[in-house]
Amino acid sequence: MALLYRFVKLQDRAQSHVFTFVVTKSVTRDLERDVTSKEFSCGHQRWAITFSRTDKVVGVYLVWKTTSEAMRVYVDFTFTLLNREHFSVNEAFSGKQVKFTLECPAQGNRNYIPVSDLYGRNFTDANGEFQLELSMGHVRTVFDTEFRVPQTLFGHALTHRHAHASSKPNSAAGNAAKLETSYFTFGGFDWNLALYPHGTKDLHGGGDGRVSVYLNRCTGFDHQCRVRYSVVLGDADRRIDSGVVDDVSDSDGKSYGWHPRARFNDLIYKGVVRVHLEMLLANTLSEVISSFVFPGGGGSGGGSGGAAGVVAAPAVTQCYDRDKQAWSIKSDCHSETVRLHMVYKDIHNVPRNHLRYVCWTAYLLRFHGKSGHVEPVPLPGAPFSHYYAQESSDEGIIMETDIGVKELREPNCPYLTDKGQLRVQVEWEESYLLFQATYHKYDDVSRLHNQQMRREIMTLQAENYSLERQLFSYQKSIAFAHSRPGFSDQEGTPEGGRGDDEEPPYFDERALSYSRSLSTDTEYA
Repeated sequence: MALLYRFVKLQDRAQSHVFTFVVTKSVTRDLERDVTSKEFSCGHQRWAITFSRTDKVVGVYLVWKTTSEAMRVYVDFTFTLLNREHFSVNEAFSGKQVKFTLECPAQGNRNYIPVSDLYGRNFTDANGEFQLELSMGHVRTVFDTEFRVPQTLFGHALTHRHAHASSKPNSAAGNAAKLETSYFTFGGFDWNLALYPHGTKDLHGGGDGRVSVYLNRCTGFDHQCRVRYSVVLGDADRRIDSGVVDDVSDSDGKSYGWHPRARFNDLIYKGVVRVHLEMLLANTLSEVISSFVFPGGGGSGGGSGGAAGVVAAPAVTQCYDRDKQAWSIKSDCHSETVRLHMVYKDIHNVPRNHLRYVCWTAYLLRFHGKSGHVEPVPLPGAPFSHYYAQESSDEGIIMETDIGVKELREPNCPYLTDKGQLRVQVEWEESYLLFQATYHKYDDVSRLHNQQMRREIMTLQAENYSLERQLFSYQKSIAFAHSRPGFSDQEGTPEGGRGDDEEPPYFDERALSYSRSLSTDTEYA
């Protein structure tokens, strides 16, 4: 079997995720069993790795598990077998923007490495186990479909505007026409896209005959969900692009939608409206409320008491992540700024000998006066992450804020509701269950590689510094020679100096070639 052992997320443009698996000897010794890892998530899709085996060769594949019709996923990935002696002899292969579809959900290399090399080149340990590293980045999820426009609707779109009476953005009640795509999976939820050819008569659309587009979440109504996507409607010159849309899917799966200034008949091309949707993000949201006690005054908007009298009420503020694990957040007002104490209540549910990695972003909700607009303000230092092992209780972590305790006493504090409550929103980003909760011999390989790479880099830096010093010395010598009286550019040598066929004894051939290459690179740059 293949156990997910360690995980790290690189803060690069590709949003690279690096997964390390411990692969047991069953891969090479038990040819009758399929060796597949448990599912893991990356780029809001579910994946697994699987192995193909013959008597002589081992192959490995990345498998897309949440396939959907009309959807495709593009991934940069690299598989690396970690050598136990030196990083320079690791065995790797990679692919750029490899396409995964419903018809072809697995991509890899069936001739990855001979079985004899696993043992002979020191990839396996004494138990026949080895470590496989998978790096994934630039994960793109694209959904392409088209709305085939019925002839009756086509004629109606060209000649009429339709009035609507609907109280919900995504409701079909009172609408003459609504076009919907098939379902697809993203972020662990099922979605579809709904297009209203004549808009919706509600707060967002206006029902003025222009189209409205909504992204509907069809499963997982336990949470709100922050979603990010982009939509392109139409084709050729009849084409409109939404750009990146940041939206929130509420607990009913409804969203604010996208309302372009375009009419339905302007998008029809050869009897269809083409749809190109790229899904970028789908993270669940939890919200907790913390109340405050103001001994010196009445509520949050006034009173004569000092800021020192602001105390967080001992109310239980519990929420649940998407894995249905319980968390609590309590406000701490015993310092100059408000701090939030976050505790993992279900830490005892972490399986024995495992680590649970959790990553999240916390926001304070800021209210903008009479407009009713609520702005989520991320806490400094976000996103937060932590590893949890099975314990009887969690001591929790402290999340600092920029909000001074004195601000809570000010009239109309934008972070407090009318009832003097502070609202905190948590966006759950990633969660992984990792095998082996303590330091293990498997960790020695990565630490060994780390030290080897550091030494290689230090050696290269020292060589580079030495060459730079030589180059600087030669440039000074040349400059000095040019500055000597009687130096002739035409003859190329000072009067009474050496001939053309003579070389100065202090010039080193390697440094000269290095100098020329530098000047050439500079010239072409």
